Amino acid sequence: MDLELRPIADEEYPAWSRTIERAFGAQPSQQEIEDWRLVFERDRSLAVFDGADMVATTGAVSFDLTLPGGTVTPVAGVTAVAVRATHRRRGLLRALMERQLDDVSARGEALAVLTASESVIYGRFGYGLASSNAWCRIDTAGTELRRRPDAGGRLRQVESDEAGRAIPAVYDRARTRHPGALSRSARYWQRWFLDREYGRPGGASARFYVLHLDADGTPDGYVAYRAKEGDWGHGLADGTVIVEELDAVDDEIEAALWQYVLSIDLVRHVRADARPVDEPLRWRLADPRRLQTAAVFDHLWVRLLDVPAALSARRYPVDGGLVLDVRDPFRPAAEGRYLVEGGPDGAACQPTDRAPDLTLDVAELGALYLGGVAATTLGRAGRVEERTPGALRTADAFFTSTPAPWCCTPF
Repeated sequence: MDLELRPIADEEYPAWSRTIERAFGAQPSQQEIEDWRLVFERDRSLAVFDGADMVATTGAVSFDLTLPGGTVTPVAGVTAVAVRATHRRRGLLRALMERQLDDVSARGEALAVLTASESVIYGRFGYGLASSNAWCRIDTAGTELRRRPDAGGRLRQVESDEAGRAIPAVYDRARTRHPGALSRSARYWQRWFLDREYGRPGGASARFYVLHLDADGTPDGYVAYRAKEGDWGHGLADGTVIVEELDAVDDEIEAALWQYVLSIDLVRHVRADARPVDEPLRWRLADPRRLQTAAVFDHLWVRLLDVPAALSARRYPVDGGLVLDVRDPFRPAAEGRYLVEGGPDGAACQPTDRAPDLTLDVAELGALYLGGVAATTLGRAGRVEERTPGALRTADAFFTSTPAPWCCTPF
């Protein structure tokens, strides 16, 4: 039977959602399906049909991505990628990726981004591993900051309705500090604040919210966390706090929020998932060994579609330039040789016939794009070829990002 690839109709959304979840071994409730509809963009959905059966899917969420230097650019947040096990090895994923990237390019978006369920899938489609997150653990007994934060203002615990009015604005201010951060629409926040029980780790509470307010009473930092009661062995409190999000408009406010977390009564353990790989908390602690990094995982993968537009959109920490010979096996029409020149105040990129300084695939350029990996590291791994002596070290200085890229937005 012929297969058909097309966007879905409104009435096909429940089947589209179930196709995705079942591919991941889940059986979503009607409530989960309707909750996810809040962030669903039908005009960015695609599905493959085998007769009346939906057998493969993909979609995208529209975001703005913070770039090194604090600029932003619109991106497609690729999501909902699934192929039924009955239809593997028939080229469906490749067909979906081809069509989707064509659609993203037609919208004028220079980049697509995604988070990967399996890290071996998307490199062949030109996505590069651009940022990672750290999963941190702290035993609070004897743990303290080496100095008291000088944040001013005050902390206030609030209910979810007040948090829903305050936190999105704080997040919008704070995300400009983090390359790799994604904007969140009103509908995204609406879904986030539903805080359904199905989204809570086993035995964890509903969210608690604490705001930091400046001297004028304006929120400028927040922490959202859950609590789990321990077993009270030998009559001693053994609770756990799970920090879901903690962010602020400056470092001192962030430190004040961490001090609050570490001082919550009846808590022995703190879990903080999906934190920056250069998390400053380790250096804020009197004893840095108190912060344990349980794991580091890849998070955001970046795919450049319009190389000149993408490289012109970000800023660079030092003035300079490089000629990049970019290969793109999945979209050969997009490959070429480009001169990128820039610095802290702006950048420009255009095709050139000059001799290349570096040769690399578009996936490696995606990995470099947010400054999450050094060019010399990719060179040592055999993934970037140095054509001009010293060009890898030049690229290290040119593409680096401080702070490291960080994305805490699941999609």
